[in-house]
This record gives sequence, C-alpha cells and structure tokens, in this order.
Amino acid sequence: MPYRGLLYFVSQSASSDYRSDPYATERRSLPNRTHGIRYASAPKRSTCIRTYAPSETVRPVCASSTTAASQASRSVEPQRMLKAVFAMVLVAVLSAFLGIFAAHALSAAIDDGAFPLIGSADAATAEDGFSTPRSSWEQGVVPTLYQDDPQWADRPYGSRTVGDAGAAPLCLAMVHIEATGDASVGPVEVASLSQSSGYADTVEATGLLTDGAAQLGLASREIDANELAMRRELVGDRPIIASMKAGSFGSSDTYIVVTGIDEHGELAVVDPLSRDRTSRHWTFDEIISQATGLWSYTAAE
Repeated sequence: MPYRGLLYFVSQSASSDYRSDPYATERRSLPNRTHGIRYASAPKRSTCIRTYAPSETVRPVCASSTTAASQASRSVEPQRMLKAVFAMVLVAVLSAFLGIFAAHALSAAIDDGAFPLIGSADAATAEDGFSTPRSSWEQGVVPTLYQDDPQWADRPYGSRTVGDAGAAPLCLAMVHIEATGDASVGPVEVASLSQSSGYADTVEATGLLTDGAAQLGLASREIDANELAMRRELVGDRPIIASMKAGSFGSSDTYIVVTGIDEHGELAVVDPLSRDRTSRHWTFDEIISQATGLWSYTAAE
C-alpha cells in the first residue's frame, strides 16, 4: 500500500462486513480482495431530493376552471372553423379567376399563332420551317407552300402523290388564298377537287388551272408571255401561275407562282419544289424564256 503522508486508519463497521475508508472522498482506488481486505469501491450516495420554491409549484386544476376552459374552447373552435372555411373559399375563388384569366390569355396567344398547338399542322410547319402556317393565310398575300410539307406530301394525287406531282394544285391553292383569304381551302382540298374532277390524271394541268379555278370561285385569264402583259397583271395585284418547261426549275415540266416585282425590277416567285429557287428573284427573260403558259387570277365577281 502506498504511503499517503498520514497514518492510514481502517475501522471495522459493526453493522456491515466491510471496512470504511476515511479518505474515500478522494475517490481513489483502494486495495481489493487480493490484498486480503475488502473495501467499498465508492462511498454510498444519498438520494438527492429536489425541492421547489413556491413559485415553481404547479397549482392543482380545480373542476370549475376545467369546465370554464372547455366551454371557452367550445366557443372558440366554431369561430376558427368559420375563418378556415372562409379562407378556403376565398383562395378557391381567387384561383378560379386566375385560371380563367390565364386560359383566356393562352387562348388568345394560340389564336394569334404565337404558340401553335403541339401536334397540330401549324406546329409542325413552324418547327420544320416548311410552308406558311394556315393561321397566317390571309387575303392579299400569296402564302409559301411546298410539296414536301408533311401535311400533304403523302396524299395520293393521280397515280402518284402530292409530294411528287402536286405542283399545279399547290399553285392554285396559293392564288386562291391570296384572292379570297379563305383558309379552309388548301393544297389537300384543291388536290381532292382535281382528283374528283379528273384533272389529276391528265398530262398537263390546264383544265385544273382554268375550269378547276372557276369551281373554286376564281376568275382566270390567260396572258401573253411578255414583260408588258406580266407587269400589267402583277401591278394590279393579280398573281400569275406559270407553266415551266424543264430547265432552271427542274428536270421536268412544273408550275410556279409569280407573286410580284421587287425594287430592282425582278420577279418574286414561289416554287413549290424548291426553297432555294423561291428565295432568289428572277428576271423577266428567265421566266418568259422557259414559260409554256401564263394565267393570272382574281376572285370571281
């Protein structure tokens, strides 16, 4: 046993079979049974009972106060429920008004063509950059329509399709829209008319461009292939359909629409077979030298 500086006393307790250590408050380990003496490992601690000040005590709840509280809660709960219901109704009304306003705004935007409907013909046209969307067809303006537009490219036309042999009905549809502004008649409708009337099976489309045009409410006029005659019609806002032989506009006979004269005195055209040929302007000689027939159009009176 180490020396502690003072005499080490060990006293035998009469009521217990162990020895108490007067230095137990130091909380140091004492010899165990291996030294022949059994000591308590730690002094016993008395149970600590906490006392509360009067201010910390909880006042018992009496029956009368409980009854009053329950009555007060019963009177408050209906008021809260009414307020909650009123708030819900108010939110629902505001949401309905906002929804109606948003629906009207979106509908107006779609009607104006700002947001074409997904899956619609106009949406496909706007996305792929093909023909002028149907929503933009208007009187006085020749729309740009192409044969390979997926809206009608695979439609049957004679023994072939509109994409392969539909130049004439597309040109007639363009001048019809310009003359009448009727957006309900497009390439599909003109091609159907041509098929049902027997024009689609002919080698050339003179019957469709004259008699077929009359069926659509157009007045056609065959003009001479010279610059003066063409200028007269174009200045009078009468577009011209030109039947073109093989050459600058393809390897076979085709049809184009001459829409006007630019500031340089050249001709603006729409070639339903080519965007490149549509994007450039042409001289009178280039058109007249390859034209085999010219017809101008206006709405029938």
